[in-house]
Amino acid sequence: MNFPWFKRIGMFFIPASIAGWIILLAGFVFAVFSFMDIDGRSHSVSDTLMNFVFMLLIIGAVYSLIAYMTSRGANHHNANQ
Repeated sequence: MNFPWFKRIGMFFIPASIAGWIILLAGFVFAVFSFMDIDGRSHSVSDTLMNFVFMLLIIGAVYSLIAYMTSRGANHHNANQ
């Protein structure tokens, strides 16, 4: 991969290409869909928030993993070998 999808700024990954923006948008859309689904099945505000925060952590972890694997920093180590 010659062009990185994400650029790392501190501990955050910012999209650097159209593929990165599509992944960010897909994560955001999935988070909104998950919230609406969880809210429709929940019986209280705390039930909604507990389940949504857990789902948001999973979405964030998957986004971070994809961003790490497709950023220039992850490929820089392999280029030196």
